[in-house]
Amino acid sequence: MKTIDWDSLTFANNYVFQEVLKNKKLCQYLIEKILHIQIKDIRYLIEERHINSARISSKSIRLDVYVENEEGTVLDIEMQVTGENSTVNAGKDETVVVKGLPLRTRYYQSLISMDMLKRGMKYRELRKSYVIFICTFDPFKKGLPMYHFTYRCKEDMQLEMGDLTENIYLNAKAADKAEDAALADFLSYVDSGKAGSKFTQAIDAETKRVKNDEEWRERYVTWEMDLKIIREDAEKKGIEAGIALGKKEGEKRKALSIAKYLKDMGTMSDDDIAKATDLPLSEVVVL
Repeated sequence: MKTIDWDSLTFANNYVFQEVLKNKKLCQYLIEKILHIQIKDIRYLIEERHINSARISSKSIRLDVYVENEEGTVLDIEMQVTGENSTVNAGKDETVVVKGLPLRTRYYQSLISMDMLKRGMKYRELRKSYVIFICTFDPFKKGLPMYHFTYRCKEDMQLEMGDLTENIYLNAKAADKAEDAALADFLSYVDSGKAGSKFTQAIDAETKRVKNDEEWRERYVTWEMDLKIIREDAEKKGIEAGIALGKKEGEKRKALSIAKYLKDMGTMSDDDIAKATDLPLSEVVVL
């Protein structure tokens, strides 16, 4: 495997993004700027980062940053990159990614709602939820810095349905068109990597800290190596052959990396992945 150029990794890298936004103050401030609200506190829903449908055959999802505020509003924040620097949840073909984003958002909202509503609860107990994509490209080709969607009546566009879901797509390529100065600076930073305000300077400092953290680097290298092996195996023999290879060699590390890849793909339930890789279900659940 080629040597990783740590300096080349930016905040837009999926794994850097996840790690940086573990900083509560930065995450909270970013949410406030995107939604134009003041919030007292946020809570990370780490254990619920993997959300599975009640149906075994349904696709599960893995969220980048999954939090709720003091009012119970749930927010999922995703970094979306295309091209050679894209990661597991992204893709190289921008056209394909753009076409799939609205459908992906629809599914995320449905499973987030399902996760909120436990057995015996009333529909009115569903809380407000946002799915927010920070895109390094223009997802709808209209040149807007933000695309904010809610369900509205076609006959009266002032009438909202009131289902408490909102979907937001930020366009880093239109930073200069954002009216809010702090948001404009953030989008510019995502696009160029150049920090301007105190906020983006703090993000940049945290990004550098994360990239220099030896423990994080080890996790990143392991992930890169496993992903490279899995992708090569998948391309040559298909996912089934990769699973079979993991079983045959009996290498737990390979089995774990295959299980993680399958979870990120979201096409199999935890139970099915555990059976396919001969791993304990308890280990698969926490991947």
